[in-house]
Amino acid sequence: MIYMVEMALIDLDRRVEWDTWYLAHMKKLISIPGIQATQRFEALAPHPSPFIALHQVTGPEVFTSDAYRAKAGPGGTGEWQSRMNNWHRNVLAGVDTTPNVPMEGALVVVEDGADAPVTLTWLNAVGLDRSVTRRAIGVGARRAEAEKLIGLAGVRVCKPLTPRLVADS
Repeated sequence: MIYMVEMALIDLDRRVEWDTWYLAHMKKLISIPGIQATQRFEALAPHPSPFIALHQVTGPEVFTSDAYRAKAGPGGTGEWQSRMNNWHRNVLAGVDTTPNVPMEGALVVVEDGADAPVTLTWLNAVGLDRSVTRRAIGVGARRAEAEKLIGLAGVRVCKPLTPRLVADS
């Protein structure tokens, strides 16, 4: 399953500090049993929620675990919670692993009812906010090719901000 978190940073003057905090947060997340991988992205065109994190989870029970409640969730974002808006958290079923998007590639996010000329995996919301019912993701191996999709209705093209981090087995 995929745990997709989307948000906007309100205080852009603190972007470098936020990026540093978020990388540490990602490392903390993959220390939680049931969170297996994580990668972070930024939309290449304006969007209400330009930042996305994809976390590979074993299932929705992760979010009710003591370990998750102690280290993560809205309370685990500290001071940054009030510095983000358009924040949506969805657990999506339809694939067991998050894609490994190369740093020179792109994540393509497609809303229900839209389409894009890339291989897509359609996912259904099964937990947390359920701010979407259905959404697809795809990977553009070369960002320049994926950038041609910018402007298509319901399509968001995002560059990786981090490599995919994987939990220690």
